[in-house]
Amino acid sequence: MPGARTAGRGPRTSSDQWDWSQIRLRCRLEAVRILRRHHDAEEVVQEALARAWRGRRSCRNPEEPLAWCLQITRNEAFRLISRQQQRAALEPLDAGSDFADENARLEPDRTVIRLDVARALGRLSESERLLIVLRYEQGWSHPQIAARLGIPEATARVRLHRAQKRLRSLLD
Repeated sequence: MPGARTAGRGPRTSSDQWDWSQIRLRCRLEAVRILRRHHDAEEVVQEALARAWRGRRSCRNPEEPLAWCLQITRNEAFRLISRQQQRAALEPLDAGSDFADENARLEPDRTVIRLDVARALGRLSESERLLIVLRYEQGWSHPQIAARLGIPEATARVRLHRAQKRLRSLLD
């Protein structure tokens, strides 16, 4: 019965009625689109849905949670990419012959991607670049970025979203 209290859990909300299997499917498609690797996508979706579940009561539009969950998935995908880049920078190329061969084969592609990203970042405004660097290079959370810039957290989120959108358009 909607609105009824359930044993000790408070009133039911529309987030209790979400179609998690459909959300999972769409989030997985989004993660694969960004990461291009199914194994990594599965890891990202797992983390994103766990975050969505824990924060489901803070969803601004609980009747339509898909967009919110997709954004969490995108954020997790970008975090994974950042962690992988940091790890790759620390690993020597001669760590193992198979690993070294794979890295050597991919290095020209990585160089081209780095150049494209560097050019795109160079075309962003200084404030947009700062937001991207704090979030993805430094790994700062939205509250940390907001505190650093002396702005409300919601403003930091919106500005970061706009900077990401502009960076994506420059990379396309």
